[in-house]
Amino acid sequence: MTQARLIFDDKERVGAWVAEQVGQTAPWGGYYAMGVEMNGEITAGFVFNNFNDSNATCHIAVSRGSKALFDLFDHAYNYVFNVCGLRRLTGMVDADNAKALHLDKKIGFVEEAVLKQAGTEGVDMIVLVLWPENYFRGAKHG
Repeated sequence: MTQARLIFDDKERVGAWVAEQVGQTAPWGGYYAMGVEMNGEITAGFVFNNFNDSNATCHIAVSRGSKALFDLFDHAYNYVFNVCGLRRLTGMVDADNAKALHLDKKIGFVEEAVLKQAGTEGVDMIVLVLWPENYFRGAKHG
């Protein structure tokens, strides 16, 4: 049986994996990352960067789902809203990336704005926001 484990202490490895998955070519700058590993291979990750006292930017990549993915979402929620004390979390997704938009909305992100021609190859980019009360499992943290 394949055992998944959460990764909190290897931000460079998780950050590099997420960057590869989402096409991030510039350094993350100051960031934190957490992920899921199965049989030594990262299968999901979050990178948080661009922090201020109210908000951070979130980058999510998932190559393979598992039960541990839900635990990762809960840890990400706890980190952003309880540990960091942020009011919101911002994500940006190319408008033609239906899979990512579906996952983000399932987590509780809602559309906030459209950046015309700001995405990959000039596609529109959707700006999403996660408010603590919208998180799909957030009630257990409150």
